[in-house]
Amino acid sequence: MESQEQFTNTISYIATCLSMLCGGTTSLFATYGSSFSEILGFTQYETNMVASLGDYAHYMSAPLFGYLSSRIGPTRIIQTAGVLMFCGYLGLGYAFKYFDTPQEHASHYVASMSLLFALVGVGSKAAYMSSMATTASNFKHSRYSGIALGIPLSLYGLSTFVFSSVKAHWFERDSTPARYLVFMASASAVAHLLAACFVTLKDKSQLVIAGAARRRAQSAPRSTAEIKPAVVDKDSPPSSSEAIELTETRRRRMTTSVPHDDSTEVVTGNSVEDTATIDNTSKRRMSLDAAHITPLTPLPPQPEAAAAVAREPPIFHRFRRDPAAWALLLGLICFSGPGLAFVNNCGTMVRAMSHKTALSEEQVGQYKDRIVATQSFFSFASRLAVGYLSDVWRTRLRLPRAGLLVLAALLMIYAQMTAARVTRLEDLYTLAILIGMSMGSVFTLAPTITSETWGANNFGICWGIITLGPAIGGHVCNLIFGFSWDEGLVRIASRMGPETAQDRVLCDNECFAPAFVTTVKIAYLGLFFFTAVLFMPRILAVWRFKRQA
Repeated sequence: MESQEQFTNTISYIATCLSMLCGGTTSLFATYGSSFSEILGFTQYETNMVASLGDYAHYMSAPLFGYLSSRIGPTRIIQTAGVLMFCGYLGLGYAFKYFDTPQEHASHYVASMSLLFALVGVGSKAAYMSSMATTASNFKHSRYSGIALGIPLSLYGLSTFVFSSVKAHWFERDSTPARYLVFMASASAVAHLLAACFVTLKDKSQLVIAGAARRRAQSAPRSTAEIKPAVVDKDSPPSSSEAIELTETRRRRMTTSVPHDDSTEVVTGNSVEDTATIDNTSKRRMSLDAAHITPLTPLPPQPEAAAAVAREPPIFHRFRRDPAAWALLLGLICFSGPGLAFVNNCGTMVRAMSHKTALSEEQVGQYKDRIVATQSFFSFASRLAVGYLSDVWRTRLRLPRAGLLVLAALLMIYAQMTAARVTRLEDLYTLAILIGMSMGSVFTLAPTITSETWGANNFGICWGIITLGPAIGGHVCNLIFGFSWDEGLVRIASRMGPETAQDRVLCDNECFAPAFVTTVKIAYLGLFFFTAVLFMPRILAVWRFKRQA
């Protein structure tokens, strides 16, 4: 029986890994994002609007799917993820194949493409939240919870590397990304529907029992006077609660039946031998009654416990009042925004820097795919390494995991400074490595910290709320990049003169460097908030001590 349960848990873990591997494909936007301007005639600001709205849908749906994962289980959520990603990718492929580009309908195309990419983002987040909530619940008592969460997270980061490599080998010569997007629709649907057949929640029975106990606690009478004595069948063995009640009753009866004089400490009415006999008899009866107790049977809550459960605020209100939750949320806003500005626009940056080289269009496309694959691979490697390192950092060195958040924030600041000083196409490789390592590290540490701080059972809701941060930060920084790009294009066009044709105006690093000068300041704010997460437990402990004193 135990080996069968272990086999089922292993298959379930592999299924969550498959779902994560095929779910983290929103970053592939960089491999076909430049096609929005080349084929559909979008400006860079409109292209970034599509990416930002997709990110918004991706992250804003996290609390919903986190709540649903803890209520209805992961199977239906993963099935929903497959359907949504299939519809989104199929619609994008259809749009690139059949849409023309009349200027009067440009706004309609922006809205349509934003909606389709939003479906991809929502499906990706559904797969992410259900897989992470399942893994956090199944490994909540393991001392290696960091690496258990790190492996699916690393595969989520590796997803972009895998599918961008597929694009480079089989779809790079296509004039439009339509055929590639249809392939992504089919692969996403098959992988998620297959994973949904095998994923299981290890503690599902415990959740059912806990939910029933919670409902009984809420409907329990407020005072012990309202509780009516239950009728006990003498022929059947007592249950665990009945055995405890009978044991306590007999112990009180034996205690009160023997008068005790506190002043002389002499037992009256019985000899010492009789008292010892009574005590031994009482002990034997208590042991016999206790033999009926089944340790694994959950006890129904007592009226006092029911009142405590009723008085306890919901997890959302406790989470909302926790300063550490706000510090982590604001830290993710300021950290992930600059990182997503590069992830969503690295393809555009490659095309801008390629104007100074002699690369052909096909070579530029391959270079763009390699940059995206490099960022994804180092995100995968850092997620896997930091998952193991954080366990060593926590269990052996006895240091808080939030210390690694500070190091990742410092790495992000250095990456943004590097982005502002890019002068060659080869510099984008270094930038992709730095961004991938820093983003992968934080998105491995933050879920583990959330699970440990607010409980694995509340992981879906709490982490869903915290992941709203990347949606806000990514939207702001993407708009900063798009605005900076369009302003740089206008400056270059004005220098070249009004007689210059529009297609002759080419952007270079002048178009995006000012954006990263701004985002590096935002990254400094992320460092400040992650430092606050590191010292927040100590600050709150000192504040509570002074308040009690």
